[in-house]
Amino acid sequence: MKNLLKISLIATILFTSVNTYANNDDLSLKVNSADRKTIRIAINQTQDMKVTFYGLNDEVLYEKQGHELSGSTKTYDLTDFPDGNYIMKLETGLKFVEYQINIENNKASLSTALDKEAFKPVLTKKDGVITLNLDYTNKAPVEIAIFDEFNNQLYTDVYNDSSKLVRKFNVGKALSNQLTFVITSKDQAFNSTIDVR
Repeated sequence: MKNLLKISLIATILFTSVNTYANNDDLSLKVNSADRKTIRIAINQTQDMKVTFYGLNDEVLYEKQGHELSGSTKTYDLTDFPDGNYIMKLETGLKFVEYQINIENNKASLSTALDKEAFKPVLTKKDGVITLNLDYTNKAPVEIAIFDEFNNQLYTDVYNDSSKLVRKFNVGKALSNQLTFVITSKDQAFNSTIDVR
């Protein structure tokens, strides 16, 4: 059933027509639940965008990332979704918006958007040193953990004032071929695996 839902949603999106119109906001959303369960996103600024639909237990039902053009729209048909609660996340640039979708009696309703700052640490490697840069105005504590390719934890620390976090890690003499950085703050997480040899 879960696979059928995923396939139905993807097929519906592929056959949905794209319209154009403008608005002053970066994105605008509209729910059309009169005759069918659809969500329409208007893209009003050319940008990279990631859309993810989650079901129960944070199961990813659909995820797509792409470069969207100003003036285009994306329509998502939720007809095959049974009654229940779902989450839709839109991520653009340094922000992401989260919506709760409730489907009941063949009608969809959308919660008020929860605007959040996207959590995007940047890791660079040069001359045996990996540098972590994080601009994060939330100022919530940030935890950094580093694991080797065998999932052994090599490092962990929590930074409380993380509005501008820069950390350097000398990995020139590391015994591992790869290191995985897991960086978390509040309900957001980021991980990246870097070849050190």
